[in-house]
Amino acid sequence: MMNDDGDLFPCTTEQQLIRKLLLYYEPSVRPVLQAQAVVTVLFRMEITQLFELEEKTQILTTNVRIEQKWFDENLSWNQTEHDGIRGIRLPSQRIWLPDSYIYNAAFDLTSHAPAQAVVNGPYVMVYHTGEVVFPVLMKLRTTCKVNIQYFPFDRQVCGLKFASWIYDISSIKYELVASPNDPQQSENLKNSGGWAILDVKQGLVWRTKNNKTYAELVYGVHIRRRPLYYIFNVIIPCAMLSCLTCMSFWLPTSSGEKVTLGLTCFVAFSVFMLMVAEKVPATSDTVPIIGIYLTIVMSLTSISVIMAVIVANVYQQAAMCASEKHRAPQWLIKFALIYVSPLLHLQDKVKAILSQKVREYIFLLKNKSSSIFDWMR
Repeated sequence: MMNDDGDLFPCTTEQQLIRKLLLYYEPSVRPVLQAQAVVTVLFRMEITQLFELEEKTQILTTNVRIEQKWFDENLSWNQTEHDGIRGIRLPSQRIWLPDSYIYNAAFDLTSHAPAQAVVNGPYVMVYHTGEVVFPVLMKLRTTCKVNIQYFPFDRQVCGLKFASWIYDISSIKYELVASPNDPQQSENLKNSGGWAILDVKQGLVWRTKNNKTYAELVYGVHIRRRPLYYIFNVIIPCAMLSCLTCMSFWLPTSSGEKVTLGLTCFVAFSVFMLMVAEKVPATSDTVPIIGIYLTIVMSLTSISVIMAVIVANVYQQAAMCASEKHRAPQWLIKFALIYVSPLLHLQDKVKAILSQKVREYIFLLKNKSSSIFDWMR
């Protein structure tokens, strides 16, 4: 190679090898000498970091390391002819790459960054045997159907699906490679974020479409929510408010604070209900048990406040009306004292009050009779 002054630039052996390999190379053609040959792609994926699981949008965000290996029959050379060069690094757009597509990728329409659904990276490593190693670090946003019935003690299973977009199994054959078991990495994954990864399963699924069979790589990620934050911020305050709600039923209506305590508990439970609603997807098929519990407690609190208002109103009206026409009808008195009191375990109190009323009535009769006898005398 010559510059503008006519001098020759030094050209290394690796540069000469790259020019030789890519001189007639066509990146759009499968790297086989025979058209009917099948390219075997070894696929390995490992999760390096779990960012978050957005329950509202049902999107899982992870950092993964994907490594693909295959043999390119057009990129092999003899080491002895090229100074013993064992491997070279090439730009990925210069050679053929498998079109591994993330089938359940979630596209963020609000972001200005282009959505990445194809496994792609800047460089590949090519060895003298024709083996091509394509390692990629990616941040994946994939869909994950969330079941929050047992929130905040729930577990989720999210899937990552990879497959070729164009080639069927007659052109590309995928083979899964198990990820190495790294104890340090597993410990880091378990302690990252609000979720802990329990297990990652992998499998190969065959899909048939348009009389062609496609290989689909499926990774099942089993994760568990770390509930410590919700225990201290939701569970324990709800338990305390439940005790206050029970106290509101014990508080007598005549004290005047029953309605105030009931409304305070109702507003507090409404706040926790909103916190739970923020975690529920808009198209959720299930309702969290804690949400059902909060709804029941709020309903009981509302009934308690309504009944306290009715009792206070009736008591106030009864105190203002002393004539005979304002008394309750006989059927209502009989129904309340005879049938309702045993259900509420108040029959003893009813008997005591009736006995006191009888004694007062007898005392009044005695006083009236003595006053009449004194007048006649």
